[in-house]
Amino acid sequence: MSLYPLTFKQRLLLFYNVASTTLWFCCFVRFLILLPLVGRRFLPGGIADFFHVVAVTSLIGNLLLLSLNTTKWKSQLWPLLNGVKMIWICYGVIFPHPKIAKHTSYSFLITAWCLQYIIHYSYHAFRVKTRISPFFLFWLQYNNFYIVYPLSVIAEMIQVFLSLSFVAEDSYHELVLKALFVGYIPVAYFTWGHLKSRRNTKYTEVLKRRQVRSNIEMTTNVSTSSVSRRETNS
Repeated sequence: MSLYPLTFKQRLLLFYNVASTTLWFCCFVRFLILLPLVGRRFLPGGIADFFHVVAVTSLIGNLLLLSLNTTKWKSQLWPLLNGVKMIWICYGVIFPHPKIAKHTSYSFLITAWCLQYIIHYSYHAFRVKTRISPFFLFWLQYNNFYIVYPLSVIAEMIQVFLSLSFVAEDSYHELVLKALFVGYIPVAYFTWGHLKSRRNTKYTEVLKRRQVRSNIEMTTNVSTSSVSRRETNS
């Protein structure tokens, strides 16, 4: 992979992507160490604070991209909303009711988010530094949602549902939580369609371009070999 000179904005983005990858990786390793040692019931005491702080990096990254004028508002609207949702799940649902974090769904939530963002930030770190990425990372970036997204949606919905037992009945808080819980279904449906469309647009088209480029190179090599043989025979 070739390395390119980076502008100040690109160096800042590279630092952010590398730092975020490191934070999410450390969070996942900590989870893998603590879960078999203390079990899911005592897991939140050793990881919740760190995990919730790391979850804020998604929104910070989106705001950074906008502040550097490296992308348009329209393309960042969905990631911005997702970053806000992650903060709401951590500090609006789980933090006020820590008992719900003892449920197995919290472990699934940590797994899904950590895997998603380790892949995401690793991929973009390579893209900033080398303008390309290893194929396995490219494949994971556009295919991980088949497993990670359903897992995260189910875990988030369970956490929201469990939090309902800790709020006052017939209160505005309960109504908001119920509305958001029901809203997960149509939002998840449209998000799934968006992720599949993104995969078809970016992943499939890149593979087609690579195949065309490979065919051209093979044709060129064959032509060159034929010319060389004719020159040798003559």
